[in-house]
This record gives sequence, structure tokens and C-alpha cells, in this order.
Amino acid sequence: MRELGCFTLQDVTEMVGEQSAVAYLVNDYQRRGYIDRIHRNLYTVMDTEREEPVLDRYQIGSRLFPDAYIALRSAFEAWGYAPRTGNEVFVATGTRFTDFRYNGVFYRRVHPKAGADKSWVGGSLVAGLEQTVVDSLHSFAGEAGLEDVVECIVRLPGLDADRLLECLERYGNGYLYQKCGYVLEQLQEYVGLPERFYRECREHCASTVRYMVKGAEGLVYHKGWGVYGPCLRWGE
Repeated sequence: MRELGCFTLQDVTEMVGEQSAVAYLVNDYQRRGYIDRIHRNLYTVMDTEREEPVLDRYQIGSRLFPDAYIALRSAFEAWGYAPRTGNEVFVATGTRFTDFRYNGVFYRRVHPKAGADKSWVGGSLVAGLEQTVVDSLHSFAGEAGLEDVVECIVRLPGLDADRLLECLERYGNGYLYQKCGYVLEQLQEYVGLPERFYRECREHCASTVRYMVKGAEGLVYHKGWGVYGPCLRWGE
């Protein structure tokens, strides 16, 4: 069980070899504080001294289902580039589940992106940095959401232009090319992307003018990208 970290009743059955003994064993270990139930048919091994799970929130999230991985802001956190840790873990999985709370953390499902780039980070399967940037700029909500994404992007060690373009190509969304091109160009001092990246984004931009943050005040029209957006001058 400790080697697995998280496990199901089926895993215990395979360990024990006798299905009739599984319920007794699990109940006994729970009573002793050796294991704890996370959600439905998923359990975690406990550190009995700290009375905490042996796995962290991201490791738990990426083990909820066989295809699960950590996404969006939680991926920035898992990589170590978020300015602070929230109380949510965004889990990308094709398996539907109702958002739930465990050990003070809300686990929330988001739709996975087919072919998404992923990496193992600290024992957790996490969306790659470029994938996380594109996913986050695709799904942010409101001005505060955009500011939160920008706070993470400016802390990144660097971005790979080709990987960004691959992520954008998987979406095939002209407006997303507009948003990513505009935001990253505003943050060029931090991301240092080559001009060919922005040229490629412009070639795929939607022809319609868009408002990046609907209802926000002080938006400025940026002709080069065909968007009304805030001026992202970070750190001024």
C-alpha cells in the first residue's frame, strides 16, 4: 500500500488474494489510522506521526483516475511557479466525477485536452509548462483570472516556442492564437520568445475583433492582434 500511495479496493484484493478479507482489512486499517478514504473507491496511506496523507495534493489528484493529470493553475503550483498555493486542485480527466473536498482541498474536474503534453513532476503527472500556459489563457475567467495567469507566466524560466505552437495547433482556435500572441508579446521581457512565434500566431488569428475581458474598464484596442485588452505592464 505504501508503494502505491493511493489504491482502490481492487488493488487490495490483488495484494491479499482473498476478496472476503478485503473489507475487514480496510476497515481495520482505517480504524488504526494507517489509511484514509479519499473519495469513493480510493484510499491513501497515512503518515501516522503527522496524521497526514503520505502523498501531497498533486500526487493524489493525478492518481484519482488512470488518465488523470494536474492542470491549469494547479499545474503552475506543482511546477513551483505560482506565487501562492490555492485551496483547489484542477484534475484533467475524461472520467466524470463530482467535485469533492479532501483534507481541506477541493478537487475539481476539468476537461483534458487530447494529446496534451504532460510530465512527471515530484511524483505527479502534470501538464507541461507550455500546455499549462495555453490552457490557462484559453479558460481564464475575468480580469482577476487573467492577472492570476500573468503572475505565473512572469515567473517561468522560459518557454519553448515550438511547443507553444503545437499546443495552439491542437486547439485550432483563432481567438486563442490572438489571446496567446497578445498576452505573451506584452510579457516578452519575461518570456523571450522569437519573432517567428508571434508571426505564426498572427497568421492564424481570427478575423473578428474580440474583447479579452468582457465588461472590464480601461481596455485598449491593440490593432496588431485585433483585441481589446488590458495593458499588461508587469511590475510597474
